[in-house]
Amino acid sequence: MKRIPLSELKRIYEALKSYGSVWVRKKNAYETAETPEELLSTVSKVKKPAKFIFLPEEEPLLAFVQDGKNVTFQEVIREAKGVIFGIPPCEAKAISLLDLNFLQGEGEDIYYKKRRENVLLFGLACLAPDSRCFCTTFGYGPFTESFTDIFGVVVDDVLLFEGITEKGKDLVKNLDVEDAKGEELKKLEAMKKEITERVKKLDIQGIQEKLARMMDSEIWDRISSSCLGCGACTYYCPTCYCFDIQDVERPNWGYRLRTWDSCMFTLYTLEGSGHNPRPELKYRWRNRLMHKFNYYPVLYQEFGCVGCGRCIEVCPVNIDIREILMEVKNEPIRA
Repeated sequence: MKRIPLSELKRIYEALKSYGSVWVRKKNAYETAETPEELLSTVSKVKKPAKFIFLPEEEPLLAFVQDGKNVTFQEVIREAKGVIFGIPPCEAKAISLLDLNFLQGEGEDIYYKKRRENVLLFGLACLAPDSRCFCTTFGYGPFTESFTDIFGVVVDDVLLFEGITEKGKDLVKNLDVEDAKGEELKKLEAMKKEITERVKKLDIQGIQEKLARMMDSEIWDRISSSCLGCGACTYYCPTCYCFDIQDVERPNWGYRLRTWDSCMFTLYTLEGSGHNPRPELKYRWRNRLMHKFNYYPVLYQEFGCVGCGRCIEVCPVNIDIREILMEVKNEPIRA
C-alpha cells in the first residue's frame, strides 16, 4: 500500500480533479468537492446512496420535434465523469449489483453504461459501522476492497491506499507517494479485526430455497400489516432500480423520460386492462423480499441486498429487514 499524510491531501484532490468531478460524502447526498478539505468527510453513511449518480431520479432519454409531417428524434445521454471519493464497501458492492442488471448482454443500458465507465470509485474503509449495519451477512465487510478502483483507509493522520483495477493503478502510479510503513500496516490489521467484529452477521443460509416454497405463506400478511407502502425503503436502497418510462408531449415537441418507480406502489403493476397481479400490499412485500433474496440469486448468484441498513433507518414505522429475514427463516413450511 501507499501512504500520504492527511495534511497533503491536496495532491490527491488535484489528481482526482483531472478525471472530472470529485464527489464526496455530505450528510444527505454525494456532492462535488470544491476544496481538498472536503475530502475529509465526517459522514460515515450518506442518506442518498451513490446510485443517484448512475441512475438519476429523472432522466430524459430521447427528444422529438415535429415539423409539419416530419418528426426528428435526438437521443439524450446525461453524462457523469469523475471520481466518487470515500465510497464505503457497502455502496461499492451495491453498484456492482446494479452493474449485473444494467450491463449484461442484450439488456445493456447505454445510459447507465456511459456514466459507469466514466466514474472511478475511490473507496474508504468503513471505520464507524452503526447498529443497523449487517454487511458481513453477505460475505464482505467494512474493509473489503474488491468493488472499487482504489481503496484506502485512514490510520491516525495518514491515508493508506492502493489501486485495485487497472484504472485505479494508473492513477496511483502517477502520484509521487511513498510506501506504507510497517507499523501502519500492523495497526491496519488490528483495526480490521476489531471493527469487523462489531458488525452483526445474520445466519440466512438456505433462505433462497426457503422463500421459493413460501409463495402462499401466511407470513406475508403479518410482515405487511404495519407497512404504509410509502416506498421510502426502495428509494433509499442502494440496489433498488425500478423505473417507469413516460412520454411527455408538448405542442410540436416532446421527450421520453425515465423516472424512478417502486414495486411497493399500487400502480407499479397495474395493467392497461385494469387487472393488477399484486393488488394487496402483502403481495408487493412478497415481491420485494423475493427479488432480493430469491430472484436475484437465481439470476446472478448474488443476493440483492448489501446490509447497509438504510431501509431500517428511513422506515417511518420501524420495519427491520433483519427481523423479517429471521422470521422467514424460522417460519414452518405448511404442506
